[in-house]
Amino acid sequence: MPDEDRKQIGLTDDGKATVARLTDNLGWFDEAQDAGRFACAHGIRSGIEPGQTDAPVETRWSPDLFDPSGEIRALLRAMYPDTTMPIRLMEYLIDEGLRRIAAKIDAGEDGPTELLG
Repeated sequence: MPDEDRKQIGLTDDGKATVARLTDNLGWFDEAQDAGRFACAHGIRSGIEPGQTDAPVETRWSPDLFDPSGEIRALLRAMYPDTTMPIRLMEYLIDEGLRRIAAKIDAGEDGPTELLG
């Protein structure tokens, strides 16, 4: 397990495919970062326990551009107080959120508002 936080947020191949599906195919979001933020929020709301992405990732976003106000990182520190690597946690929540969103779409969910209920 790495003992240093990441400098950039990455996506797995499956995550990249889901982001493309949400933006390009379904048109739920105009930008990939918006899909990533939604996936992170969905992961938090779903009660995903802290972890780290095991699969290889490709760098996508700077944490300062993905979370310019620092509010997401502050939320993660409050909700996951034992976390010492908030960027790795954010990356994990995005990946797990995207995985769950893809499964719900495959099960027939029609839009992002259905995922909020």
